Amino acid sequence: MKTTALASASVALSPDLKTFINPNKDDQTVKSKDFPFIFGAQYYRAPTPDNTFWAADLQKMNQLGFTDVKFWVQWRWSHRSNDIYYFEDLDQLMNLASANNLRVTLNLIFDVSPAWLFDKYPDAKQVMNDGQIVQPYVVGHRQIGGHPGPCYNHPGALEERKKFMRVLVSHFRVHPSMAMWDVWNEPELCYPQRTPDIQRIVCYCPHCRQKFIEWLTVKYLSVKHLNEVWGRCYENWNQVEVPRSAETFTDFIDWREFNDDTMTNEARWRLEIVKELDPDRIRYLHVVPDTLEPFNPVTTCADDFEMAKYCDVFASTGLTFNDNGPVYIPQLISAGHGKICYNVEAHINGGSTGRHQGVIDLPDLLKDFLPQIGLGLKGYMFWQFHAESLGLESPAWGVINVDGSDKAVTRATKTMWSKILPMKDKLLHSFPYAPEIGILKSRKNEIFHFCINGNFTPLASDINAYADACYWNSYNYRFINSDMLVNGLLDGIRLLIVPSSYYMTDQETQKLNEWLKSGGIVLTEAHLAAYNGTSGRYNKSVPGGGLAEKWNLHEIESVSPFRLKLSQNDETQINLNENVLKILKETAATASKYFPVSLKSGNILWGANRYAKVDAPGSDALAWFHNDYPTIVQKSIGKGILIYCGTNIGEGSLKDKNGFMEIFDYLIKLAGIAPNLNVAGPVNALRIDSLFRNDKLEFLVVQNKSGDSQKVKPDLKEIYKGLFSETRILPDSLNEVPPGFCDIFYRT
Repeated sequence: MKTTALASASVALSPDLKTFINPNKDDQTVKSKDFPFIFGAQYYRAPTPDNTFWAADLQKMNQLGFTDVKFWVQWRWSHRSNDIYYFEDLDQLMNLASANNLRVTLNLIFDVSPAWLFDKYPDAKQVMNDGQIVQPYVVGHRQIGGHPGPCYNHPGALEERKKFMRVLVSHFRVHPSMAMWDVWNEPELCYPQRTPDIQRIVCYCPHCRQKFIEWLTVKYLSVKHLNEVWGRCYENWNQVEVPRSAETFTDFIDWREFNDDTMTNEARWRLEIVKELDPDRIRYLHVVPDTLEPFNPVTTCADDFEMAKYCDVFASTGLTFNDNGPVYIPQLISAGHGKICYNVEAHINGGSTGRHQGVIDLPDLLKDFLPQIGLGLKGYMFWQFHAESLGLESPAWGVINVDGSDKAVTRATKTMWSKILPMKDKLLHSFPYAPEIGILKSRKNEIFHFCINGNFTPLASDINAYADACYWNSYNYRFINSDMLVNGLLDGIRLLIVPSSYYMTDQETQKLNEWLKSGGIVLTEAHLAAYNGTSGRYNKSVPGGGLAEKWNLHEIESVSPFRLKLSQNDETQINLNENVLKILKETAATASKYFPVSLKSGNILWGANRYAKVDAPGSDALAWFHNDYPTIVQKSIGKGILIYCGTNIGEGSLKDKNGFMEIFDYLIKLAGIAPNLNVAGPVNALRIDSLFRNDKLEFLVVQNKSGDSQKVKPDLKEIYKGLFSETRILPDSLNEVPPGFCDIFYRT
């Protein structure tokens, strides 16, 4: 077995000129629309705020410089009986918006069903796995009741939604302030539970069963084929049972994918009605990005990538950037795949009756908003403008107080927007480099991880480790879903990271192999494609899907780390690598999910959850647990380079990041990828984003989240001035970034 020193990595691919994100480059219909840079807030969720505040509040929004306002249209509130519609409140608000030069987005809320609906269709209610019928009720963010709405597959309830939407769009399409339609606020299927509980997922009603069988007939074509994959002996389609257990994997994955597709179909028809009746207005929906915690493909069932395809622009709720890490916005932008993206529900003002919101000042806003601009977002809307006065969310969430008076965030908002406003047109047309790093995310694999773990925490931790490493070392990255892999939509990607992809189809493994052989660089983790999504069986060799044979690489003696018998006195450990033995002795490690692996440098990398020896003739060994076979190898496959890990090193970095970052840095050098402006800061501390208009560097976003000053020397040809700090970044000079600093710099 050959060995390769990590420090001696060479560039395998000579870097080409970077390309830029080019929004809507292939969509001429969308390209003709006038997409604005937005800055505003959600204002009205009936019945709050009270109409006595409306005129003063919208005037205040105008004075603060806001460009956009969002009003909720709630099905229950605006459709009081079968043929009676109530739009008078919204008409008044639309007129006030027009008087204050505010563009209006109407946000359609169908998950508050009218009281009359279930009188007309008693069988339209959702049904949980345990048989419980979901009765309409009130929650803190749906204060008028009727939540969570009817089953999405009930034909009568579907026609009622379409009927209401046609009346709604026809009514408001003539108003001059009407600008955008947000047709779905945070799509999710199984509320009130987002943390997966298999007994409470929906929907198990007869309508869903029938639709599921129709979905299966399209996928499998024959009962015989279904039986082969599921391991059943059905005589006909009517015998098919709706999966209620996750323990046989493929049937349950099919069931949740059907529900994901149901949600996508719901999104599609809503967007199509707007396109038909009001084609000149911008149409979109906004998601909570599916980062597995909390939104995921088992309970919420909103596939960001699929839903984004039918939108003019794409948008999301903006969970606080600095509290939730750099995963949500990249997920949004990745799913948008070149579309203009917005944060239309910024949660920086969060709080509740028992836990009031903090005092939000200008530095808080800059740290939350500016990094999102750096990633390519083109606008921002607060949730919400007037602090809530009804229920659990009161008295929080407001840019202004419950009584309408200013607070610290009011003044900070005015200051921030006054600085950004003169730059908004340039910002609208300035974009980051297209990412050269891809991180694979497959909804099938995600559902599979729920099946084996009952949650998504290990997989989310694994994926997030790579995302954090990219972000805080100033490398751009994007998430790649399985359809992008299968359809070859990997333009610009030089390095593909495949975290914990235990469940893969033959199509996925075939395309992964083709991309690798054509010259890509791939890092994969343990048990790659071990469970075959095409055959519905565990593969005979791992990596699966024929990859073990094609790559002449096999996992052998695969065991759980809990079974590694890590006691330092155990005689069975005599063949452990000496560095591993040393670290075990120093840490007194015992059986756990984590175990140490020795890198060539002598440093320790921590693996997690899975361990396998890797038998790969002709490969270079990068790391060992046992001395006889390596745990991580590098091997040339065609024109490409494969790094195969016999464990999960992303999740292992939760134990210690140093060894993980050594492998990560090695990968980056191998792929010849340079950070933004050729500047990389300390791990998990410094981020620099660059925004270009054509080939001109227009803006830099610089943030230092550490408690120490950091020094950077970016590769610049001109002077850039801070929009808020008024400091300057000089060409070929060492610049100091203070602790906690965040600013956007523009070309002077």
